[in-house]
Amino acid sequence: MLFRSTNFYPIVWMLLLLLFVFNPTKASAEGINMDTAVVVVEYKIIGNKTTKNHIIEREFPFSLNDTISKNKLNYIIERTQSNLMNTLLFNFVNVDVVYFTDEIISIYVTVEERWYWWPLPIFEVQETNFNTWWETKNFDRVNYGLYLAKENFRGRKERLVFKAQGGYTEKAEFRYHVPYLNKKQTQGFMVGFNYNRNHEVMYGTTDNKRDFVKMDELYLQEQFVSRINYEYRPKLYNLHSFEVRHHYFSIADTVFALSDEFLEKKDNNTSLFSFLYTFKRDKRNFKSYPTKGYFAEFNVIKNGFGISDHNIDALYGLFSLRKYWKMGSRTYFAVYTKGKYSLERPPFYLLGGLGYNNNLVRGYEFYVIHGEHYGLAKTQFRYALVDNKITYLPFLFSEKFKKVPLSVYSGLFFDTGYVYDRELSKTNSLNNTHLYSAGVALDFVTYYDVVFRVEYSINHLNEHGLFLHFVAPL
Repeated sequence: MLFRSTNFYPIVWMLLLLLFVFNPTKASAEGINMDTAVVVVEYKIIGNKTTKNHIIEREFPFSLNDTISKNKLNYIIERTQSNLMNTLLFNFVNVDVVYFTDEIISIYVTVEERWYWWPLPIFEVQETNFNTWWETKNFDRVNYGLYLAKENFRGRKERLVFKAQGGYTEKAEFRYHVPYLNKKQTQGFMVGFNYNRNHEVMYGTTDNKRDFVKMDELYLQEQFVSRINYEYRPKLYNLHSFEVRHHYFSIADTVFALSDEFLEKKDNNTSLFSFLYTFKRDKRNFKSYPTKGYFAEFNVIKNGFGISDHNIDALYGLFSLRKYWKMGSRTYFAVYTKGKYSLERPPFYLLGGLGYNNNLVRGYEFYVIHGEHYGLAKTQFRYALVDNKITYLPFLFSEKFKKVPLSVYSGLFFDTGYVYDRELSKTNSLNNTHLYSAGVALDFVTYYDVVFRVEYSINHLNEHGLFLHFVAPL
């Protein structure tokens, strides 16, 4: 076995320290020669038919009449483009500089807006990831319905979402996000409601596989969640979020008969308040598939307050840090670290862990590893086989779809992780065990945040296989 030590956390913290110390983006922004500079006397915004000018201006890392070192001008132009692309409002952004004299410039920002109205049918698999579903191809675990979303509502970057869904999980959902409430565009809010119910419930894990109970004639779980969120974004790259949630869930006696750990108290009807604080710092060049920059996130989640929340009282924290380097004209390297620490062990219903969606050690797609604490690290070397090639498809119905960008990256990766839990390790061998894997990847990236990945990986159990994913790897 590659690892013998039983303490994984120093590895994660060492990676974090290296990421903060070795920060070439910061180093290049320092060392500015202020002897030669330019003054921005005007800027022009071109191409925005829906988006308000002030939404675009909010992302500028410069202001009118700013004096900018010529050494820093290219960085400012690059950041302007990245900031606007990361709003997810535009398919393309071009930023050009027009020199009136050697010292006086104008900045032209040209945007091509996305399609903002999405009435879409729902057809999705209810699994930890696509590969788990493909193993059985069980259409009983498919959701179907209607998804309605209005992006960039009122031209103010607002988002309105309705969802009506049947199938494995019956669901009704509403969300409304307003990023800017005040004139300075520093405060926003989100409100959401979600009702769902299931005939089948996961009540535990054995051998790191999920244990289910199902009754066709009875809903074993019903849940209603309401939430309100306040956001504070003082400048460009930092975001603070404060959220209060109320959970109401109804659990059938059948579930409690199978698991003593599902909830601390065997109440059929449970009401729970939660508080979440999130801090994000985002300086990636393109959030859907970054190749340069970094992203840091810290979360504190408090489930219940130990007063009238049916004995649920759990506090835990999450951190993640991602760093991306451009090493050559077509070569890139990325590191991702994430950790969770729980002060109190929550009931199984709220426990969580690795193995869901993209929160996993690649190569362990068929497993779930729940636990109180975990550490995760991913690394990937990439080579751009196709670098943002633009293809024009004239037969498509709208100009917002006809111009198609495509990038293709080959990659080598190595992942490692560790999940600790006092109880589940008795029946789940991957708990309290070092996990690691390596493999090769082929990633396809195009517009509207579409990423398609094909990966071949091998894990520490000597299991290997081909896996498909639909989000960026890290």
